[in-house]
Amino acid sequence: MTPPCRVFPASHLESEIQATNGRLRKGGRVDLSACELFSMVQYECQIDRPEVPHSPVRCWPVQRWFRRCKDGKGNSFMVETTLWEGNKVKSDGGGAEHSTE
Repeated sequence: MTPPCRVFPASHLESEIQATNGRLRKGGRVDLSACELFSMVQYECQIDRPEVPHSPVRCWPVQRWFRRCKDGKGNSFMVETTLWEGNKVKSDGGGAEHSTE
């Protein structure tokens, strides 16, 4: 069984990535906004009437955002930033740019 994941608000993400396994990352502070930005689209689907055979399935795209960062030792790590990116856009007044790769 995998270990439980810590739950914290998106506003704490920048401070949460500064440590790994309870220890501060070596090489200084990681600037999350300077990390490479990636996106992925997944789909959330629902069956209109599951009890009826051949009932239509409706799907909606769900955009997810990730950042690939490097610590001071050059080790890279990936972090999902979907909510953090959304909060950043709100605080930037909607002017933040996102590129997809």
